[in-house]
Amino acid sequence: MSELTAVAQVYVVNVDRPDDSRWLKSYSRISVPVLLDNDDLRVSRMYDMHSQAGKPMGGMTGVPTMGFVVIDGSGVIRKMRAHIYFGQDTDYLLRTLKSL
Repeated sequence: MSELTAVAQVYVVNVDRPDDSRWLKSYSRISVPVLLDNDDLRVSRMYDMHSQAGKPMGGMTGVPTMGFVVIDGSGVIRKMRAHIYFGQDTDYLLRTLKSL
């Protein structure tokens, strides 16, 4: 029986200026690519991860929501989670990826 191998790509999306983003990547030792969102939060809005009333971080304006989006190989959003401590979701994120 052949073994099926799944591949996942992980990116950080950041709205900071390029210099600030590079500093944050160095400081936090992030080893994945950091993509910069533009001033109108186009990427954040595309995945419905911008601040909105009634959602986590909804009291903030003009900033994306912290969290993650898992998109499968067909481009289908499988999971979304928004909260300020999204870095603590490693186990949840790994379980989600394994389930795909």
